[in-house]
Amino acid sequence: PQVSPGQRSRPTAALPSSKDRRPEMRCCTDPVDAADEPKTAPAGMSGPFSFSSGLPDCCAASPDLYKTIAEIPDVARLVEMTFPPGAKDVPHEHPIHSMYFITDCKLKIAGPPTPTKLGEEGGVAEVPAGAAPIFPAMAHQVENVGDAVGKAIFVEPYPNCKACGEVAGYISPFEVSPGCYKILAEDDDWITGVLTMAVGEKDLLHHHKDHLIYVLEGDGVTIYPGGDESAAMVVPLQVGAGIPAPMSAPPFAKHTLLNSGTVPLKMVFFEAKK
Repeated sequence: PQVSPGQRSRPTAALPSSKDRRPEMRCCTDPVDAADEPKTAPAGMSGPFSFSSGLPDCCAASPDLYKTIAEIPDVARLVEMTFPPGAKDVPHEHPIHSMYFITDCKLKIAGPPTPTKLGEEGGVAEVPAGAAPIFPAMAHQVENVGDAVGKAIFVEPYPNCKACGEVAGYISPFEVSPGCYKILAEDDDWITGVLTMAVGEKDLLHHHKDHLIYVLEGDGVTIYPGGDESAAMVVPLQVGAGIPAPMSAPPFAKHTLLNSGTVPLKMVFFEAKK
């Protein structure tokens, strides 16, 4: 299945389109121009992944375009992808990864999820802001062929990602506070969720497993660990920040949350299911 903003998804090799906000892809299959041959990753690159293809991971291949902004050791990392117009990365590989597009993007991609192969002329995909596709492992090269900066975030589980295990009496935020929490996409291992809160709004007591958070809007929250009002933790926020939220840190495992800031709150998060 293809994915549009707000629609749940399972791993797919198709990108959503910004045209009429419908899932659609426009591809071009012109002959390969020598000038468009894949760039080569500099020698000596290393990262947390070792792919059988021998290709580097995205952050090792193009650290100017991909940055790890939060991580939970032995679990996963949150990567921010920022492509100025005309930017083109080095061929690289990804594990299964869940994405969220912060801006509209017009990308030429050689390899999946377009129907092309790495080294060929890429297919053009237009992706709307708010799209949350989940992709299988893939190798490709990406170029921003739009006229604006393209930005997205995604979570990449580390090899041998540690499971969280079962939580006794688990309370899902999506069930107890559906006005604040929405599932954008999910597969067997990860949920892509979004939290929205008006100023002064507060959710109900709930649990989380390991998750990584990205701040889209907001300047501050108050966390009540375990729902204890006397243990309030005031946390300033910065738009664009990545926040690791492991279960092992008491404030994140079970709490209530208040938007104690001065503006509406919107945060995307990727949460482990197992």
